[in-house]
Amino acid sequence: VSDRPPPVIRQGPSNQTVAVDGTVVLSCVTSGNPTPTILWRKDSVLVSTHDSRVKQLDTGALQIRYAKLGDTGTYTCIASTPSGEASWKAYLEVQEFGSPVQPNRPTDPNLIPSAPSKPEVTDVTRTSITLSWKPNLNSGATPTSYIIEAFSHASGSSWQTLAEHVKTESFVLKGLKPSAVYLFLVRAANAYGLSDPSPISDAVKTQDIPPTSQGVDHRQIQRELADVVIHIHNPSILSSSSVRVQWTVSISFLQ
Repeated sequence: VSDRPPPVIRQGPSNQTVAVDGTVVLSCVTSGNPTPTILWRKDSVLVSTHDSRVKQLDTGALQIRYAKLGDTGTYTCIASTPSGEASWKAYLEVQEFGSPVQPNRPTDPNLIPSAPSKPEVTDVTRTSITLSWKPNLNSGATPTSYIIEAFSHASGSSWQTLAEHVKTESFVLKGLKPSAVYLFLVRAANAYGLSDPSPISDAVKTQDIPPTSQGVDHRQIQRELADVVIHIHNPSILSSSSVRVQWTVSISFLQ
């Protein structure tokens, strides 16, 4: 999981509104090794590029020309490699002629925050870890909150958002699976959008489950084992390099 982490969508599609017969481009900028395969779904159905109006660009973006009312829906960009996948959703609304349509203007990169530093992991328990990072204040806008994403084969094949609207630069993630390897990344956010993701954290494994499950009455086990007697019989020599050892176990149950 640490050598070949799943792909990451650096910047995904944004919600858009377009007039009938307009052109829309839903972006999907990814990173990963090997280069991720990008697929698009509309309302959970694979987008067909047999329609001459619909084209997936070399950048991975989805372009729709001569938009129809039926193109309205939720579009999902899915980036996948053998290690796993990442996905990002956006809603496209196609409106009739005569409806006021807000033109989609590219967001000025200076209005959104820059990616935070690589998150550091401390205080690892069976089901929780503490994650800390630093904002990049040398470029981009000041973040107002953070989003934390995690990946673990124990929880599926894709990145999952574990926390949103985080106001601090350190956070305790709870509800993790014991004895599982996790990777983490952090994005900075403000009113204009999300930053690129931080570098992926080092892989961390949560602590193992204790050999005895919780809820066991250890005193009862000790009482039961106190009544066990093991009798070892004289060993039998089988050869110059082997012996046979036999024993019997007897348990006296006290009523």
